[in-house]
Amino acid sequence: MQDSPIFIVPLTLLLVASVIVVISRISGWNLLAEHYPGYGDFPKPAKWMGYGVFRGWVGYNGGIVVASDARGLYLRAMPVLLSFCHRRIFIPWSEITRIERRGGWRGTVYAIRTRRAREVDFALRPSTFAVVEEDARRAEVPGEY
Repeated sequence: MQDSPIFIVPLTLLLVASVIVVISRISGWNLLAEHYPGYGDFPKPAKWMGYGVFRGWVGYNGGIVVASDARGLYLRAMPVLLSFCHRRIFIPWSEITRIERRGGWRGTVYAIRTRRAREVDFALRPSTFAVVEEDARRAEVPGEY
């Protein structure tokens, strides 16, 4: 019984890591990253601790780093805690078919629809979308802003 506290910390860390891996898979993050891998340089982040929702219920609240430029939208998970199993994402503006403002039981979000990952339902909360909205408008991405 006296040795049991030695195992509590490693088991807790293993449990937390396992939950984060499962979330990356069920949320659709990994699928989006497969279709839109984020290789190369990540522009200066426009928003640290951004808010997003995947599949309508998996909230990355304060867990996303967001950036954009004339080429597209960049997403990555917060360093250290989530990044070990959440690969970077780069979605060219030309691959975004529509941005749609939606309201729901969790509040307003901006749903982003892509050509190659239609099955991934992901959205950014208004404060996070606001930092990329101007680049999306310049790129003439269709939608309701």
